[in-house]
Amino acid sequence: MSFLAWIDFDQADRDRTRRIMDLFGQEDSRDELGLGSVRDALADLMFPGTSTIQTRLRYMLFVPWIYKIAGAHKGTAAARRDLARALEIRLIDALLRGGEAQNVIGSAAKEKLKRLPSDVYWAGLLTLGLRRFQGSRNACLEATPGEATTLWTAGLPPAPEDFLATPGSAANFNLTVGEAGFLRDRLSHTAPNSLITLLSRQTSAADCDMIWLHPARADWPVHIQAIVGHAERFSCLMHGASLLYNLMLSEKAAGAQAMEDSSWHERVATYTARLQTWASENKETLMGDWDLADLWQLSSETIHDVKSPSRSFIEAWRDIVLQTRGDVLSHAGARNLVRARETRLKGGKSRFINDGALMRWSGASGTAPLGYRWKPVVSNHVKDLIDAS
Repeated sequence: MSFLAWIDFDQADRDRTRRIMDLFGQEDSRDELGLGSVRDALADLMFPGTSTIQTRLRYMLFVPWIYKIAGAHKGTAAARRDLARALEIRLIDALLRGGEAQNVIGSAAKEKLKRLPSDVYWAGLLTLGLRRFQGSRNACLEATPGEATTLWTAGLPPAPEDFLATPGSAANFNLTVGEAGFLRDRLSHTAPNSLITLLSRQTSAADCDMIWLHPARADWPVHIQAIVGHAERFSCLMHGASLLYNLMLSEKAAGAQAMEDSSWHERVATYTARLQTWASENKETLMGDWDLADLWQLSSETIHDVKSPSRSFIEAWRDIVLQTRGDVLSHAGARNLVRARETRLKGGKSRFINDGALMRWSGASGTAPLGYRWKPVVSNHVKDLIDAS
């Protein structure tokens, strides 16, 4: 029997498990080849305090404001928890009423919402130093009203005077100048050398699909350029492995079909074309002088543990790509490496050996290049700060 259990270590452990579970629900972003530790290490180095399911930056203030209101309630801890949830649900309608049509957490589920904004932003609030309390949301609301004021950083901007005061309240994502200044100060204090802090000080927000396509990249400090370079190389390199994985599964599924024009055959053609396009890019220039030892060192400075089997897989794949100049479509070594990696990770549930698992497969897993939370999360956050100025 296989299951994912909650282990009562600390809040950081629970936050990491939540992030893994979030990615389970994003089929095209699923980590079938065990690349998540490197991906998340690079994302945290560039954009600390963020996660894939954040939407807008003002939630970093909405949540403390709500918890301060609930924490001041003189009833029981259960009553404070109920009030906090009620206010988070009220926030949904307030944002919609305030004209926000996108990025509102819970806009569809409303009162049935299970993943509240406080859950989404709780880890980030600690990383950026807005939350001083180390524990869970429930434990936070067990503090007495007198203690509640010490749970949040000094200088937290006050909530608007009428914030969620009535069921008919309105709110929006627009940061005030003071709020933006406070959040910039938090970034500068907790992550002074990060890319998100650098971008928060800019006067305009660049519109680019990947962070390494940012027009100001050449002007960034050397240490940031190095991290972004690793991110670009890793995304490009492992995109090929993911495409080959999807092609191999599609070929296996197509081979089990009685007809020759099934949707699986169409997927084979699609992934073949995408892999050929990927191979046509100049991998030697991008990968030839790549210092993977430096990547492993940088990753070790984060909470993400890049284990030896992962490093070996990535290094072996890089060597094959350089050897073949990206032409891995029919390369036996490349195919064996991908198959062995997925089988090692999934065991008896590997789609290469478990026909039931293969037939339940949607046909796309991890086919999008790694974006490291840049679009839309971090780009939205940066734009929110710049628009406030």
